[in-house]
Amino acid sequence: MISRELKDDAQGNLFTKDNCVYRGILTNDYENTSEEVLRFYNQRGASENIFDVMNNDFCWNRLPFSFMNQNLIFMIIMMMCRAIYKWALQMWCKKIDFIKENFRLKKFIFRLINVAGKWLYRSRQNILKLYTDKKYELII
Repeated sequence: MISRELKDDAQGNLFTKDNCVYRGILTNDYENTSEEVLRFYNQRGASENIFDVMNNDFCWNRLPFSFMNQNLIFMIIMMMCRAIYKWALQMWCKKIDFIKENFRLKKFIFRLINVAGKWLYRSRQNILKLYTDKKYELII
């Protein structure tokens, strides 16, 4: 199956002399239609993206233990952490406009957690002063 799309920037290609992007999927599946093959291929890509997130964001690329049983427990706990993270992200992106549902963990940490601030003691109260113009009080 081969598809062709026009480029947005209208930049021509030296070899094909046109401004198109060509994509192809090579398969030996003769029973399914082109749309079914494409849908199956996209599902595979989505699962590989999940493994990419687990490897890079939740430390699956460097397992901490020597024994597989211990690493299996670690991997299960990290999958639960990812599920909790995705749930919290869905809740917060409804309340806050600068948090998006597709944020990776590092981007989320830099947008929400790493904020310059200091504790002030005024009128017998501790007050947290954040040095940003974003509305973090909407989280609570």
